[in-house]
Amino acid sequence: MSTAHEPRSIVAGVDGSATALQAVAWAAAEAVRRNAPLCLAHSVDYTGIAFGYNLGFSQSFFDAMENSTTAFLAEAERTARAIAPKAEIHSKQLSGPPAATLVELSKEALLTVVGARGTGGFAELLAGSVAIDLAARAHSPVVVVREAEEGGASHADGPVVVGVDGSPSSEEAVAWAFEEASFLGAELVAMHAWAELPSPTIYTYGTEYLADWDDAKNRHEEILAERLAGWQEKYPDVQVRREIVSWSPKDTLVRHSKKAQLVVVGSRGRGELVGALLGSTGRALIHHAHCPVLVVRPHASRKDKA
Repeated sequence: MSTAHEPRSIVAGVDGSATALQAVAWAAAEAVRRNAPLCLAHSVDYTGIAFGYNLGFSQSFFDAMENSTTAFLAEAERTARAIAPKAEIHSKQLSGPPAATLVELSKEALLTVVGARGTGGFAELLAGSVAIDLAARAHSPVVVVREAEEGGASHADGPVVVGVDGSPSSEEAVAWAFEEASFLGAELVAMHAWAELPSPTIYTYGTEYLADWDDAKNRHEEILAERLAGWQEKYPDVQVRREIVSWSPKDTLVRHSKKAQLVVVGSRGRGELVGALLGSTGRALIHHAHCPVLVVRPHASRKDKA
């Protein structure tokens, strides 16, 4: 099957954490699926060391930082080689704030992949600032890989799940979701929240007392089918299951992620503030999803569309 994307590199951020190595493993597997080069990138922000104070670090300090970078990248390459022994893999040692560096690299990337929380985060934080910042500002789609739960079940046979709301970034998310499902040989679950009701009581009231409830739901089922039709024709190998829900899309997608291989969402939905670079659904998934999350911004380029 031919891909709709340019044969650009998949960029994986490396910081020496276990989560980053899991992100490298995901990126390596994706590089094999797409026959794409893999770039492993590690950046050290020297300007941020000691919060801007000039403490007169000796040359041995900077040598140690350089050695750590080399060791991190070597470990990442070993991880990638174990999964993609024939892939084109190259490493980059960079300086500067990690998020800003990865945003810059994403300009030429097919995908940018990071762990949800790196070595710089506090233990109680669910996701680090680099993952959030990158998902909000990257020029390529971003995959955030959360640390595998101890004793957790494998998602290898699970579906790809995509949130559909009709926004520009959602349309791009649908395109990526179909492509990923085709590469993975997975079922695609297309989830559309046609109403975000705050409580079961209001849901019960709506279904029992609002005369046009069923009509409204049926219209949204038709809308979802129309938005998927062109892509279903383009990817006839992908089995699609449509799901219309009236609950919070955030909660529904997090629940689906427990059995999914991948959840795909747009960076900002139709109900988000215009100035928001990353919407509440994307943030919630980066913090709470049980599988990798692919966040697509509306300007993520594609060679063609269905």
